[in-house]
Amino acid sequence: MKNIAVIGASGFVGSQIAEAVLKNNYNLIAINRNDDINKLIINADIIIDSANPAKRYKAENNIENDFKETIEKTAKLFSMAKGRRFILISSLSCRTQLYTNYGRHRRACELLVLTGNSLVVRLGPMFGGNRKEDMLHDILAGRTVYISRKSNYAYVNIAWAGNKIIELINASTGIQEIGARNSVNLGDLADHFNSKSNFVGIVEIQIPENYTDGPNANEIYKYAENEKINN
Repeated sequence: MKNIAVIGASGFVGSQIAEAVLKNNYNLIAINRNDDINKLIINADIIIDSANPAKRYKAENNIENDFKETIEKTAKLFSMAKGRRFILISSLSCRTQLYTNYGRHRRACELLVLTGNSLVVRLGPMFGGNRKEDMLHDILAGRTVYISRKSNYAYVNIAWAGNKIIELINASTGIQEIGARNSVNLGDLADHFNSKSNFVGIVEIQIPENYTDGPNANEIYKYAENEKINN
């Protein structure tokens, strides 16, 4: 049995990866912010780094801190891996948002690890888990959304993404984008729920390239309906 270390195991994505590790009968080494990483990582056969922060507005408003939390920490973790299989959980924003600090910093992280025995998994828009502060919930609550209503998102359930990442642990090195096989238009989503959100910003196309095996993005409608009822 392989020992898989998940860095950021209590986070939105990391918790789902950790759960998938256990479901697939691997040994989980859960690593979080205040843990002794050097001590825990030593027995890992595979290291999955899901610790990069996901808040775009924080990346834009505090460039220095985001640099430290992404580029500097990724470099340190990759050095600790000492050539072992290293999987970086990244974002489609590394391709679609290079005009932002968020996209540029995470792209720099990719370039740091794309040597040797490494895989980068880029994730797109996700729903599910216990997250309540995101664009979907802004739409349901009628809050301002800071992109165009013409934007298209290939939404997937975070649980699916966690399982898919574990399926890819032995995949080829390089970059793999995953997400839904289709996409939903955010304006259509808002209209369906009679949202009063004001959309302000540019058009975003958050759809994985060269990937057609994902679930149906329209599953988000059922999830959103339940969120609206329960909140």
